[in-house]
Amino acid sequence: MLKTSITAIILAGGKSMRMNGNDKGLLLLKDKPLYCHVIDKIKPQVDTIIINANRNIISYQHTNYSVINDVLPGFLGPLAGIYSGLINSQTDWNLIVSCDTPFLPSDLVTRLMQKAINHQAAYVFDGEKPHPTILLIRRELAEKIKIYLAQGDRKLMLFLQGVDAIKVDFSDKKQLFININTPEDLTFWNQSL
Repeated sequence: MLKTSITAIILAGGKSMRMNGNDKGLLLLKDKPLYCHVIDKIKPQVDTIIINANRNIISYQHTNYSVINDVLPGFLGPLAGIYSGLINSQTDWNLIVSCDTPFLPSDLVTRLMQKAINHQAAYVFDGEKPHPTILLIRRELAEKIKIYLAQGDRKLMLFLQGVDAIKVDFSDKKQLFININTPEDLTFWNQSL
């Protein structure tokens, strides 16, 4: 089977309300920004990396990866970041990951691709809950996302259900999909690692 080229799109464009408005991707976990931990995990699994950010652009550019803003105004949530990434991508398949998941598995792309092949998207299910911001998605869905957002809809999980995305069971690696969402989470992990 031929290897498929994949672009990773790191979502770092949110308001980080649970982090008191601090730019989550730039917060330090063991002296390294969260988004850099994500890059370390996904870089061996993809061909290209794009970072979707809406503030602190210069800080994100320090990694020398392409940094893009949401093309749709108004902080419309993860789908707006996914849409912006997809229209800037050059590959059919794209890995979406959030900037606050620093422990991603080394076989993330392989396992998602195995299930995604007959679908337009595949997302992580950890055995208890879905992780829709960790998914493999075809670039051709960009136009459907734009229409969905234009209708005032923002719920990523509902969008994925509407395009018959498949959930992929990662219950054997549940602990690798931990989100660092709050200052307390960050403190805990800085003290635990």
